[in-house]
Amino acid sequence: MLVEINPSKIYGKVKAPQSKSFGIRLILYSLLKESKLDNLIHSDDINIAINVVKELGVSVEGTYFKRKKELVTPKFLYFGGSATTLRMTIPILSVLGADTIIDGDETLRKRPLNAIIKALEGSISFSSSSLPTKISGKLKDNFVRIEGGESSQYISGFVYAFSLVGSGEIEIIPPISSRSYIYLTIDLINSLGGNVRMKGNKIYVEKGDFKPYIGKVPGDYALASFYASSSIVSGGEIVIEDVYELPNFDGDHSIVNFYEMMGAESYVKDNKWFVRSSEKLNGIEVNVDDYPDLAPSIASLAPFSSSPTVIKGIKRLKTKESNRVATISETLSKFGVKVEYDEKKIIIYPSEVKAGHVVCPNDHRIAMLASVLSFKSGGIIEKAECVNKSNPNFWKDLISLNGRIIIR
Repeated sequence: MLVEINPSKIYGKVKAPQSKSFGIRLILYSLLKESKLDNLIHSDDINIAINVVKELGVSVEGTYFKRKKELVTPKFLYFGGSATTLRMTIPILSVLGADTIIDGDETLRKRPLNAIIKALEGSISFSSSSLPTKISGKLKDNFVRIEGGESSQYISGFVYAFSLVGSGEIEIIPPISSRSYIYLTIDLINSLGGNVRMKGNKIYVEKGDFKPYIGKVPGDYALASFYASSSIVSGGEIVIEDVYELPNFDGDHSIVNFYEMMGAESYVKDNKWFVRSSEKLNGIEVNVDDYPDLAPSIASLAPFSSSPTVIKGIKRLKTKESNRVATISETLSKFGVKVEYDEKKIIIYPSEVKAGHVVCPNDHRIAMLASVLSFKSGGIIEKAECVNKSNPNFWKDLISLNGRIIIR
């Protein structure tokens, strides 16, 4: 798919894309108790999560998920490009006992498994240190010690795994990256009858009394941020509906405050995110280690600011769907933006944004970044269907917001 974008003023109302983080967690929750997800939208990653729970023994009828009497471990599981589902499922397989080949697409085959292999050493064997690999064995004790710098998703997976078997303890070896996603998992599980406590670098899981989840999948701030930034750079005003109220810890929702810090009007009230452009934007310095998915969102506003923007904590950007340190920089450069990067930071300078032409590197957020730049200057995005990984309604929503988009 090729998308041609002409300069447009983005304004109006739109529903936030569904949160992939919440959606996958709620689907995996069906391994603990039945779920009914009233508004579920089938992005690529959501479909992978659905297929995985079905293979593990969950009956799925429409948006209703119900666990069968006994869970099973299949001989093969395919995870497509969904790193979240992969990393949260491996701990579940480890407590159930597995003799399973796991695989994914080319983007997932490039992602490291080092932390989980090391954590499960002595109980679980892996035939390879990357996908495809065969997992064999069963966790001997309900205790795991795991490095926290590679991915928080393994840790979230063990919260599910130990909730499944009744108890367990997770010791996280610092540094702990993406801590906010761990809090998100613990809050969700506890809100549904779980009994999970985090104290320092340890998580204690006790037996829970789980209740069914019946409701909606909340909106996603990180995905919605590209609607917000498109409106800001084009001089518009937008209301994004169906977001969750801001919690008391940092996370993807921190983008609301980052956009305000950059000079836009940005606030949340009554589950709606209100955004309005301003005459002047300014650069910020931000460490994204706890919320790496926000780097493309921040980068989308940075060229239009009056001072440089510095994005730090970028180590894990290199192991996303693409090497985002490189692909963010390359995409900005193709639109005439001055950008520099090294091992520790990306610096984006105020620039006159020009029309650009990019090919999506199998990374949904890079195509979304390019779309924001295009609404100011015009642009062409090839392989634009890559947005289906997380938000299949992306182009349709932007058209509804006055985006002058031609899809070929």
